Amino acid sequence: MGIIAGILTLVAGVVYFFILFRAIASKKKESVKRAVILGTLVLVLSFVVLGLFSANVFAQETSSAEQQTQKGDPIALGLKYVGAALAVGLAAIGAGIAVGPIGVSAISVISEKPEMLGTSLIFIGLAEGIAIYGIAIAILIMFVI
Repeated sequence: MGIIAGILTLVAGVVYFFILFRAIASKKKESVKRAVILGTLVLVLSFVVLGLFSANVFAQETSSAEQQTQKGDPIALGLKYVGAALAVGLAAIGAGIAVGPIGVSAISVISEKPEMLGTSLIFIGLAEGIAIYGIAIAILIMFVI
């Protein structure tokens, strides 16, 4: 089952790049955005499938005493890693979306009123806090849950 999941991920990557290059060749900004969003969704879903179905590909034989002392299910462990990755990734995307317009506005305000530098940095720091929250949630998922 793990080989099929690996092949599925490889095919998804090829499809993603085909869609992206086709959209870039069309030279339409809207189609490139749509291709990036669709391709990223396809890749994320294929990696989730890869993580779910290839959990036992590299499994090692253990004795019955070791099996009783092992903690957790490999699928649960894989989903834990996927949850931590999604927490960091989505938080970073959200921070990037927030910092973009705030940074542009901060630069324009600072060029007109240099005394507004401190206030602008506070707003940029608040937007970057979104990524820090994502890292904090990922650490909680990895080590506490």
